[in-house]
Amino acid sequence: MAKGCYSILHNESKTDLIFEIKPEIGAEIPDEQQNLVIDIGNALAIIALLYKPKTVEFAKAFEQLFYISKTGLEGETAQPSLATKALTQFKKEIVDKESGKKKNEYLKQLGIRALVGCFPLLLTGSFINYLACYKVHCDCIQLNYIANMLILVSGTLIGVWLSFAITRTYIGFDDLVIIEKDRLEPTLRLIFTGVLSIIFGFLFIKNSIEIKIGNLSSKDILKDPVTAFLIGTILGLNEKIIGSTLTKKTTDSIK
Repeated sequence: MAKGCYSILHNESKTDLIFEIKPEIGAEIPDEQQNLVIDIGNALAIIALLYKPKTVEFAKAFEQLFYISKTGLEGETAQPSLATKALTQFKKEIVDKESGKKKNEYLKQLGIRALVGCFPLLLTGSFINYLACYKVHCDCIQLNYIANMLILVSGTLIGVWLSFAITRTYIGFDDLVIIEKDRLEPTLRLIFTGVLSIIFGFLFIKNSIEIKIGNLSSKDILKDPVTAFLIGTILGLNEKIIGSTLTKKTTDSIK
């Protein structure tokens, strides 16, 4: 068993751990103990964001981390390997308890914003298409462009929501406070992807890019509002890659 190189303390409010290196430690601290200090510090930071200070949940989690630290880093018979296993189990218990709530909470936020943005666009686009069917014309614009582009964006917003529900089947410990790695908030994510879908829509119209699945083709988005909605949904489902796809397309064109 390795000798612990630290004295483990906490502040008065029991919200932060203090890893105090013992003055008699002359040799370099073993990597196993250094890594454990970092892992425990990261775990505490996530717990502090996940739970409000002075709540029962935070106090319980803090106490567990405190004794895990003592086990692996303090005393003549410190056991960092055991503490590492205990920390892994601690994270698993937190994930089992909180991941479902966090995923559903984010899915609900994203879904509400997607529906709030989708329905007005879908209704407006459908109404404009209805006017176009009755030969209502505007000399300066084509109504089908506006109508089906709005419907395309409405499908994209729904696709973004479905994308998260389909792809994020598991949320790890580090994801509990930052679910999306790009750190975009739900509203900004929808706006960003919606703008990208408009750009793709014009590229479809100009035949610069084509999406084809069976009889469904992006070339038909001006002719068929259902096609526009479905193509938008496909863009939303692939919201993680359409930005890089557009960048690659334009880069290749410039070269």
